[in-house]
Amino acid sequence: MFSLLESKKEIAKAQKLLEAVLRRDLTMRSTKDIGSPGGRILGAEVFHNSKYWFYSKDSEKYVATPRRLNLFGIFHTDSVLNTSVQINIPYEGQSNQVAGFFARNNNTGMIYLFHSGGIGGGMKGVGKTDFLAWSGEPLEKVLDSSGDIREGILVMPVEGMAASRSAIRYIDIVARFKLAVRAGYLETPEFKQKKQEYVDFYPEPRGRRTGRRSTEIDYLSRHGDVVDALKIWRMSKPFPKDGRIVKNVLIDMGVAVGRELVEIFEVKTSTARSDIYGAIGQLMVHGTADKCRRVIVLPCKEKIAVDLIDAFQRLNIELVRFELDEHEATIV
Repeated sequence: MFSLLESKKEIAKAQKLLEAVLRRDLTMRSTKDIGSPGGRILGAEVFHNSKYWFYSKDSEKYVATPRRLNLFGIFHTDSVLNTSVQINIPYEGQSNQVAGFFARNNNTGMIYLFHSGGIGGGMKGVGKTDFLAWSGEPLEKVLDSSGDIREGILVMPVEGMAASRSAIRYIDIVARFKLAVRAGYLETPEFKQKKQEYVDFYPEPRGRRTGRRSTEIDYLSRHGDVVDALKIWRMSKPFPKDGRIVKNVLIDMGVAVGRELVEIFEVKTSTARSDIYGAIGQLMVHGTADKCRRVIVLPCKEKIAVDLIDAFQRLNIELVRFELDEHEATIV
């Protein structure tokens, strides 16, 4: 579980760390105008790596909920940059009127930037549910001081090695979603079915419950990188006839032939018993075909209890390992 940061002091400290780590990782600077929902920002100094950019400033004083603006987008050489996503943070307290917030992992003390997932896509009628159904991004539960729960997408840790790597991935996901909206994908029967599945089976939060400190690679925020690497790895190997990669709110990844799931993969970023128990359950519940290949994907540098390895063998579950460094995830 995560706890919301609400005090002015803690939020200011987290914001300072966030800006420092993004400026550390996005080492180039350019002066650009920025187009955003709140109006054009003139002559902004953006930090970028020639592909992705970041900019931060205080909001205007007259807004109903004063906030720190955090703007992200795809960098190009034109004079005006378009904002892919704003993850703004209220200076104090909790506000559902602002899409961004900071929260602390209660197990590790690590602080993360979260986003509500409320992305409009630039067209009327397109909203949060469409984005979550299209992207498959999981929502984490965050507890505030009053005992209420707020949900959000974990975007990145505010410090640590390669902290911005997961933010870059999120920018890219949002940008691709907006392209899909403009291309009319959300009007297709395929997406409408996917959205209905999302509404019917709201995704449960998943992630690391025992963590690594900021001096090491943060696994919780990199779950998506591992799934992406897994897809590339599986695509490089022979497929069954008419087989295709599938992914929905119930499984991390699979291979299907027609409507039948013939392979199922579940990624866990920890070898903690609770995570492995959960993975086994998901593999057995959803990999129901007689000859369905069931695969659990776990970090290679973490030990697995002997009785759990024995369980994999009894249940005919294959074990695949991954490595994660500052730049990428690799299936080994």
